[in-house]
Amino acid sequence: MSDFRLDPAEIRALLDRARAAARAGARPSLDRVPLDVAAAATLWYDRGVGTDELYARARAHRGARAAKLETFSPLYLTNTCDAACRMCGMRADNAALVRETADAARIDEQLATLLARGMQAVAVLTGEYRAARRGWAMRYVNAALRATERLGFRHVLVNVGSIEDDEFPVLLEGVSRHPDGTVVPKLTMCTFQETYDPECYGRFMGRDPENPRSDYARRLVNFDRARRAGLRVANPGVLLGLGRDVAFEMVAAALHVRHLLAHGMEVYLSTPRLRRVAGGGAGHGVGDDDFVRLIALLALTVPAAKLVVTTREPHEIQQRLAPIVSVLSAGSSAVAPYTADGARFPLEASQFEVIDQRPFETILREHLDRGIAIENYCI
Repeated sequence: MSDFRLDPAEIRALLDRARAAARAGARPSLDRVPLDVAAAATLWYDRGVGTDELYARARAHRGARAAKLETFSPLYLTNTCDAACRMCGMRADNAALVRETADAARIDEQLATLLARGMQAVAVLTGEYRAARRGWAMRYVNAALRATERLGFRHVLVNVGSIEDDEFPVLLEGVSRHPDGTVVPKLTMCTFQETYDPECYGRFMGRDPENPRSDYARRLVNFDRARRAGLRVANPGVLLGLGRDVAFEMVAAALHVRHLLAHGMEVYLSTPRLRRVAGGGAGHGVGDDDFVRLIALLALTVPAAKLVVTTREPHEIQQRLAPIVSVLSAGSSAVAPYTADGARFPLEASQFEVIDQRPFETILREHLDRGIAIENYCI
């Protein structure tokens, strides 16, 4: 099975044709779902088709599934990092960030706290590290993964950056496997490309080969390496506000999702917007209308993917998007932040600003009260 390949020139040519089609009024039908990527691009540019109409079609297509959402909470194990991403609060040269690393006892306590509060799905996150330090990171995260399996978490997302084939055995050591070699627990590899535009990628992620984020092509195929290592769930992502052409990111992400689905993986897709970070910097991503339009088009283009919205977004946007996405994630982006009834949200120790800082119970209760079932949350 071949690894994922992306041709930016082909996407730009497709987008040129889509712009021309939109100007000519060659409006694609919304009756056939999934949309092909060219139709989605044309509908992005054709503002004669309102965002409300696209949203309504996405909601209608989602149908009965709109009565169910998954959830998980992020758990940052450390905010140390060797990368130099300009838009990220965890970048190595950010002197304004207060660095923290949770020890094994603290991680176990945090996991127990989440379970006691009813949260049965967790994303474990670290920074990204140069080759010399990735061995430490793999062993560190492996201890957390073993703890989540021992404690019975239903879903664990792993965000440790792009790693090599020979590093996966260390990351997954001791994790239960089926006879065919696939892992038993639901483990999702999270590797956000952030932007699929190579030029933009280099501008924000850097070009120093010692920087663990600088290799665009290496990152692009991390899910293929994960699949070979026995993982069967992937979570690609785009950080909206880096690339200027949202349609480019939409088409590239959809192509990536389709590649992963074709190779038998379950796929989550994240499209967070830029937020403030410690020390300043970062923008505000795309506007609300464009954000909703993008999510609606993705829901119609890759309906088999589980679209993720988080509490980076304000309450109003969460409420608006809940009927057309599959996952609502709530929690803090600080290290080991959870208490018995809340969380810490210090910007000076967080990867990015979280807009909605209410306890996840309060956020999820709103949806439960609307008759929406929440998977991986037990009250």
